Amino acid sequence: MDLAEIRKKAQKKDVAVEEQALLEPTLAAELFAAEESELEPVAPPKSSAAPGLQQFFPDLNFASEEDYIQGISGGDKGQEVETVQWLTFLLGKEEYALNLDVVMELIKPRAYTELPDVPDYVRGILSLRGEVVPVIDLCRRLKLGCSSEGGYQRIVVCEGKEQSIGLLVDRITQVVRIPKEAIEQAPLVVNEGDNYVSGVGRYQGRMLILLNPDEVLQV
Repeated sequence: MDLAEIRKKAQKKDVAVEEQALLEPTLAAELFAAEESELEPVAPPKSSAAPGLQQFFPDLNFASEEDYIQGISGGDKGQEVETVQWLTFLLGKEEYALNLDVVMELIKPRAYTELPDVPDYVRGILSLRGEVVPVIDLCRRLKLGCSSEGGYQRIVVCEGKEQSIGLLVDRITQVVRIPKEAIEQAPLVVNEGDNYVSGVGRYQGRMLILLNPDEVLQV
């Protein structure tokens, strides 16, 4: 076995261990309960840039992660930093995140009841413990094309303003903590009239596109 192959296997192992450590016991029990054994660890994108932003806006100058760490800690590694928890997931090849405060549970896709005269991003409705839950195809909602069919798709059931809303995503990756100071406001040109993106978060060399639940969860 050559050196490159050994390094590749070691990196995969490190990623799996790291992601497992990120899931707090309570979160793992509540969100991933029946699915924990079925979801394979996912290696997050290694690129330091968010494809959905910098491929269209290459001139955007984001501060480096090291700059943020230095600014947050102020040179004192023992200083506590206020963080926000996010559920991260893939839509196509891009990584997005939703504030964990609005996430209620994760379920596998199931049969929907289709509705007439609704936007194309509304897959239909389903019954969840007696409650009618509309399901939104998040790829279509964000105008990213059709979602990829596969065994890793999940519906993220969220707490909306008036009712629970399900968001269909391609694949769940992990739960992360991001310091508030490491979150940047999204450039105005990104939303193009829709306020779906609330900001950009930096985590371990990755840039996550943070979604605005007030806009995304509207049917």
